[in-house]
Amino acid sequence: MSSPRVIDVVKGSPADMAGVLVNDILLSLNGEIPRDVIQYQLLTDEANVDLEVQRGGLPFEIEIQKEEGQPLGVTVHSALFDQIRTCDNHCEFCFIYQLPPGMRQSLYVKDDDYRLSFLYGNFTTLTRFTEADLERVITEGLSPLNVSIHATDPDVRNEMLRNRRGGPSLRWLEALLGNGVSVHGQIVVCPRYKRRGCSR
Repeated sequence: MSSPRVIDVVKGSPADMAGVLVNDILLSLNGEIPRDVIQYQLLTDEANVDLEVQRGGLPFEIEIQKEEGQPLGVTVHSALFDQIRTCDNHCEFCFIYQLPPGMRQSLYVKDDDYRLSFLYGNFTTLTRFTEADLERVITEGLSPLNVSIHATDPDVRNEMLRNRRGGPSLRWLEALLGNGVSVHGQIVVCPRYKRRGCSR
């Protein structure tokens, strides 16, 4: 878990007027420690934002008053402040395996994080999804999500993902759709699986 670090402050913004500086570490917002930029945005949309800031190793507080929904005027260093959920599937057609060597390290990270699906359009298989994630998606309206469905037959999906959680994770797809969450699916044509029901 890391704290959001300020990398830019808009001149004349509420944060600028209150004295927030580049490289400040935001330890908490209104008493809460944000896990990601989604939660950060919800907290900073409030009219009154109490920041616990660390600057030069010393913590102190900054109180900001603004219009509700008005941007704070701060850009932070990352979309996720806790650990990214990596993908433990081993799909033979995964584009990560097809990348040439010698590129920047971040390109080789296989993520399976629903938050990056909502924020950037990344595709998730939902094999790392949990009940708490479902509740948050529904409560905060994190829609649409992009889902790699692969196959709707649980056994075929297990084999395609090479992960025994592949088939059981289909229940999350049904739960999302049943609660009004829009899902964008992608289709990957796999001829050698077609004879076994993958195309249903």
